Amino acid sequence: MIKKLIALTALLLSITLYAHTLLMNVMDNEDGTIVVMGQFSTGENAQGALVRLESLITGEILFKQRLPQESEITIEIPKEPYQIVLDGGPGHTIIKEGIEPVGGFSVKADKKDVSAKLSQAESVTNEWSMPMIVFGTLTMILIGFTLYFSMKNTQKILQMVKENN
Repeated sequence: MIKKLIALTALLLSITLYAHTLLMNVMDNEDGTIVVMGQFSTGENAQGALVRLESLITGEILFKQRLPQESEITIEIPKEPYQIVLDGGPGHTIIKEGIEPVGGFSVKADKKDVSAKLSQAESVTNEWSMPMIVFGTLTMILIGFTLYFSMKNTQKILQMVKENN
């Protein structure tokens, strides 16, 4: 029984080691363009992840392109408030507020509308993906088994020490 538990633990730990998080970095070039970079927390490039710039006024997609092999792309800053969406697939989506161009946006938006759209985007970003929930649950179960067997074995060892004294 214990050998099976150890084998299962090793298998689950090796699977969770491959879990990764999508990261996005946005830099202002101060020349009317931004650079959007995507990478996974494992150091792997996010090549092929979809970058979208979405208007915070109309919801219209202002720009859409997949990340090339080097996982970074230079984009002209829109003239209206926008958000940057990096979509690396299910459970791997990041949304950030867009950087304002030098001199500000030429098209103004209602602050309440922008705040509402950004908070809605943050709630989508903060959702837990199904694999994270499954692996988190399995991790808690394995920790529980570990504590149980550790306490049981400690009690046996203490009993053996008392009997030998």
